Amino acid sequence: MVTYHVWCPEGGKTLAPGSTGSVYSFQAMPDVVAKLPYVEEEIRERFETEKAIYRRIGSIGSIDSSIDVPPAHPYIVPCLGIEDGERGGCIYLRRAQHGSIRDYFKRKGGRASMAERVRWAAHLAEALAFLHGLGIRQGDVGGRNVLLHEDENGTRDIWVCDFAGSGIDDTPALVLAQGGFRHPQESDPATNSGTIPCELHALGSTIYELVTSHAPHAGCGAWEGGQGDDEWMAAKLLHDQGFYPEVTGLPLGDIISRCWQGDYTSAAEVAEALSARIPDYSDQTEMV
Repeated sequence: MVTYHVWCPEGGKTLAPGSTGSVYSFQAMPDVVAKLPYVEEEIRERFETEKAIYRRIGSIGSIDSSIDVPPAHPYIVPCLGIEDGERGGCIYLRRAQHGSIRDYFKRKGGRASMAERVRWAAHLAEALAFLHGLGIRQGDVGGRNVLLHEDENGTRDIWVCDFAGSGIDDTPALVLAQGGFRHPQESDPATNSGTIPCELHALGSTIYELVTSHAPHAGCGAWEGGQGDDEWMAAKLLHDQGFYPEVTGLPLGDIISRCWQGDYTSAAEVAEALSARIPDYSDQTEMV
């Protein structure tokens, strides 16, 4: 097992360790988190890419709550500041009260109405379309990288997050989507990690996760909380062999299936299809 080391910011408390660094919360700034990289050089290179992506996205705010800077996109986690330094620096982000949708549904037993779930799916596709338009490919689209936040009026929505190892311009993505999300033809340069077809396949799986509260083939333990690498690989092997969850009769099932089958050519197409469905579910407000 490889052990990585990270510098803890003053007053910070570890909120979530990750593959490239750790996220810290602050008692004095409850709405802010700081992401710091592990000190190893190869990890810090990915962190530099993440900083470059947030700068590309733009509209960087401030950790000072009295300074209001509108976010660059409503469905991408707001960046509140970027620091450079010999230890890799730091990225300040707005904190999402409910964590990732993966944590919210699986670990916290969270509930949501179908009206919310369909709206979040449309907003996720909009965020990916925006990123793709900037030459950015997230690389690991899935429930662990989609945050759930709540505004002062109690309205909940999603933010896409985590761009360490993502692709930008001609720099390929260095991260892979999880089993159940990854494209089955990942060895093909046209559909490997960070390509648009790969992103859209993972988008379909994430829509499935939003609608059902669990990842594709979650019964085989192929996501966090499973039984190790063998379980994680089970969903990948099922998809590689052409076995996908049954989506007939599932809300948004036809759109999910088309994402998996490669019928869409852009996230904007998926966003348009999803947005058209929002009115169909607007009265389904029961929390399930």
